[in-house]
Amino acid sequence: MSALEPDQREYLQNQLVRSRRTAFANAMAKAKGFHIAENTDPDEIEVLLDEWKYTGYIDAGKVSSELRCECGRPLRYQHHVEHKTSGEKKRFGIEHLKEHLGIDAATVAEVLKGFDAIDYELDELLLKINGGWQPNPELLQRAGTDIPDDVKIHLKLKLPLLERQIRKLGQLRLRKRVTAAPSILPVKAEMTHDLFSWNEEPRPSARAYGASLDSAWRDPVRAYLTSGVRSARVICELLISERNAPNDRMLTGKPMLYLQVCRFIEEVYPEAIIQMQGTDDRIYEI
Repeated sequence: MSALEPDQREYLQNQLVRSRRTAFANAMAKAKGFHIAENTDPDEIEVLLDEWKYTGYIDAGKVSSELRCECGRPLRYQHHVEHKTSGEKKRFGIEHLKEHLGIDAATVAEVLKGFDAIDYELDELLLKINGGWQPNPELLQRAGTDIPDDVKIHLKLKLPLLERQIRKLGQLRLRKRVTAAPSILPVKAEMTHDLFSWNEEPRPSARAYGASLDSAWRDPVRAYLTSGVRSARVICELLISERNAPNDRMLTGKPMLYLQVCRFIEEVYPEAIIQMQGTDDRIYEI
């Protein structure tokens, strides 16, 4: 890390904090029964939480007596959290996550799993830098103008692409080929459970659940949007937890309300800027 250019290092450090925030918030939301898309912004997920949120960490480079856990143990990594309602702040080593926050072992395991994945990706990136990694121009050319923003940032900063980013570029290329090819196979209704189009007749699964959003939840949706909530998935979870909306779900865990919420938002706010998260979520800028 110390050998990187300042702008590269600053970007990676910010991403590490943001990724840890996301992993922590996802685990806490999952423990409460919420089903959130993997790439949801941590600010969005934290709207659903009323307890602890992750705020950052310090890496001393080695175990140091100047960096300590709440229990007094010297640390290399000191993790920081803040309670959303009381404002209480805690600083601890990751091994004492359960003791200091009083969360269950399964949630702790989810947090640790998320943090480990982040550390593996950092290792991957730094190893590629040491190995002189270079981007594949053919892959980038085939992706065309659809290159994701995170890939653009890596290329701009001359940072290697992660394997998951390379896979995403490959999927973009494949999707383009499939979209361009004429369809010769009939589409089964049960296979379109997570897909929808405003320009087509409602599919059987959507028709069975109702095509429009119940009037009781329309004002709350407007309120969530104007308060800054942008994720359709998060809005659905808020309707379920705060407004007693039905908790019926698809096999993926996505609320059945999702189709209705998206349709309502896009009919009421036709000028909204929509960022697609694949079929997992839609992010709205009103």
